[in-house]
Amino acid sequence: MKRSYLASPALVVVFLATRAGAQPAPAPDPAQPPGPGPAQPSSEPAVPPPPPVAPGTGQPAPPPPPPESAKPGAAPSPGQVTAKWTTTLYGFAEVDLMHDTTESFTDSPGNGLILRATGLAYNNGRTQTTARNSRLGVRLSAPEYSGMRASGNLELDFMGNQPPGITEASFVNNGTFRIRAAYAKLETEHVDLLAGQYYFLFGEGPFFFPMSIWFFGMPNQAFGRTQQFRLSHVFKSEAVNVDLGVAVQRPPQRDSEIPDFQGGLKLSLNSWKGPHTIGSGYAAVDPLTVAVSGSLRHFRVNEFAASPAASNSINGWGISLDGMIPILGAPSTKDKGNALTATGSFVVGHGIGDLMGGLTGGANFPLLPPAMPGGAAPTFPANIDAGIVQYDATGNLRTLNWRTFMVGLQYYLPPNGQVTIGANYTQGDSDNITDGLTGGALGGVFKQSQFFELVALGDITPAVRAGVAWQRIAQTRGDDQQTKNNRLELSVYFFF
Repeated sequence: MKRSYLASPALVVVFLATRAGAQPAPAPDPAQPPGPGPAQPSSEPAVPPPPPVAPGTGQPAPPPPPPESAKPGAAPSPGQVTAKWTTTLYGFAEVDLMHDTTESFTDSPGNGLILRATGLAYNNGRTQTTARNSRLGVRLSAPEYSGMRASGNLELDFMGNQPPGITEASFVNNGTFRIRAAYAKLETEHVDLLAGQYYFLFGEGPFFFPMSIWFFGMPNQAFGRTQQFRLSHVFKSEAVNVDLGVAVQRPPQRDSEIPDFQGGLKLSLNSWKGPHTIGSGYAAVDPLTVAVSGSLRHFRVNEFAASPAASNSINGWGISLDGMIPILGAPSTKDKGNALTATGSFVVGHGIGDLMGGLTGGANFPLLPPAMPGGAAPTFPANIDAGIVQYDATGNLRTLNWRTFMVGLQYYLPPNGQVTIGANYTQGDSDNITDGLTGGALGGVFKQSQFFELVALGDITPAVRAGVAWQRIAQTRGDDQQTKNNRLELSVYFFF
């Protein structure tokens, strides 16, 4: 009888990388760390530290210049291949232990709703562990061709959706592979093209993400990744770098027929530098950087009826202001003791919940009036995800509006910064999520959310890090009831 072998996705990736001549990347040295790599909406884990980044851009650095032509003194002719393919296998293994004071969340709270402050589930805690944030990525660079440098990235983790009704053990132990990043990039002298799944241009992720062991996105954080086509260019000078980008992104609603249009402007002051840790990765020394980015979007939603015969349209928009400011600088990652860096973000927008890590406030479309007195209320056949737009009690379509801000500090302890402590605070408010709601429906949404974190990260070896944090989520419901959940978390990472 023939024997059949079924390879796992991870083994397939490793096999392909090996066939391409890849060698596993050596364990990162905290003094010369990898920078942040690519990374998704709600329930998002901490950002890893894969690829080196170009200073002040937050983008993967271009491959090194190709070697001289094989013939001494000869310049490459147009179309001539000048270097071989390069392949990098990277990732990390992670395990997390977390204790919550309520039974509201799984391992990834995101912007989820805390349970009502009554009953058993709110008044009892929960302890859980997970390794689902472990990550595997492959990065490839093609030979330069006619002045064009092509590269690609595939990155996976184990945070994918799992079927409802599975056991607790299956949910924790049998994480599902999920695409984090899958894109191609073409760099030229005048413009760079990125096509595929990557971070939103809105919010300029991941460069401005704070230091944290929380599974990104944080509550009230501009965060997510999706498919897009992006054009960008960095105008470089000795004093300032200017990074301009525009993107056509997956529509927030496929039935709207119109993509999400995003643009961003980022300024980096090259003479003012300091260490910057993104998520739980290793620090890189980056210049003071500020950015503004925006989104223009369109929605076309079924009319509020059991059997819609028409649709209603409305536009949405968002603006994000972001900054990374070294308060006490450092010359290099080897000498970053006593450095202090601040991160910050301010976002305002209409219909942008999906750009905020799935920030819905718990809002859902209301039930339709019963067809007959005393009968069951039919369900509205919505053709858009909940929490972005809403119908009020009179059937008028409106966007759900949010205003959020984030501030973070990270301090690198003397003498060499191998231990870093930090604090993060975020807050989000909606001025119209309760419009038209009455009675018990008011208690089903939150109109304000706050998040606070105290965190410490330390290097045990050049490849192993550990982090510990206390985190609190507090929410104010539409009926003014306040709820909170406190979490203690311990995380250990092995980077490769």
